[in-house]
Amino acid sequence: MSKEVNCPFCGVIVQEDVKKCPHCGSLFVEPELEGLKFKEFGTFVALLVLTFGLFGVFWVIINARAINNLVVNQNDKIKLNSLITISFLDVGAYVFSLAKYQISSFVFPMLTIIQCLIFIALTYRVLRIIQKYTLKTYNVNIEFNPYYILFFNILYLVHFVDTYSNRVLQIHEHFNVKSPQMIVLIIILLIIQFVICWDSKVHQFYSWLLGF
Repeated sequence: MSKEVNCPFCGVIVQEDVKKCPHCGSLFVEPELEGLKFKEFGTFVALLVLTFGLFGVFWVIINARAINNLVVNQNDKIKLNSLITISFLDVGAYVFSLAKYQISSFVFPMLTIIQCLIFIALTYRVLRIIQKYTLKTYNVNIEFNPYYILFFNILYLVHFVDTYSNRVLQIHEHFNVKSPQMIVLIIILLIIQFVICWDSKVHQFYSWLLGF
């Protein structure tokens, strides 16, 4: 049986091992997602640009174990690991295609588009896992934006993780989806995505990087 102590904020008696006061709602610890690597948004974007988007797949694989440790519902673990496996297989098919086919092959754009769809599904699943973990651990229900998942997927996920503490403390400033800045960002993102899918120079870069 855990020891009882007084809440330092309101004085009500609470269990020593609780992370949030049930009376005043104050948190006793800094909210965090333990074990996640490369969660600084700036660092992630830099690595994503340098690898023409390939680091997004690596980020998920690197953090797979830490994300699994956050899972509250076993069904989420099955769905998460299935999506990670599919993503890994898609990357494997892409690498195999680079070694076997000409750069102009339609296979590369299709595999890139499939990876984008996987990213959308993965982002949603990881955010749901974080949402359930936060509700259980800190008794806080944090929301996420489905439109950001659709347009920014893995970028939004890493930004969400980077600002997690502020989101739990409910001091995070949400971006206005109808703002001119957001519209410009969406247009730029769509252009970049189109280039990644269809520009043969991007696939030539991957071919050079992998030694094919």
